[in-house]
Amino acid sequence: MAGLKVQITGGDKIASNVAYLKRNFPEWLSAAVLETAYEVRDGAQANVKKEDAYDTGALYDSIGVSISPKGLSVAVGSTSKYAPFVEFGTRPHFPPLDPIRKWCASRGLPESAAFPIAKKISERGTPARPFLYPAFKVAARNHVRRIRQYVKDGLNGLLT
Repeated sequence: MAGLKVQITGGDKIASNVAYLKRNFPEWLSAAVLETAYEVRDGAQANVKKEDAYDTGALYDSIGVSISPKGLSVAVGSTSKYAPFVEFGTRPHFPPLDPIRKWCASRGLPESAAFPIAKKISERGTPARPFLYPAFKVAARNHVRRIRQYVKDGLNGLLT
């Protein structure tokens, strides 16, 4: 009776490669996630300027990245209390006049323009000027490509 004999060799090399992947894969993912988070932050800051939401720089400066201890989870957002009102706009309401007066002064408008502006806001609200979500959409399109590139570059370490 004829038989077939199969012998697998290189078990040590396979174990070494698996250990390499287990050790490095989280780092590759973390690097890709972090790079995407900074792309979202930078895009959001650029959008603040593009949407003419940059006055004192407070909103721009409040956009940051928070990273989990292992770097696999990140959050990008603003700590500014008025960021949601810029991102989503507001319903009609009568706003306080002092901040509008300061805004008028920063734009070279007379203080007397504050009340008509507040009245218009009380009738129409303020328009949405999204800055964070559009930045997220752009970065999300690049994220999968970025992960693939980090993994590909890392796997090249096995082949060398």
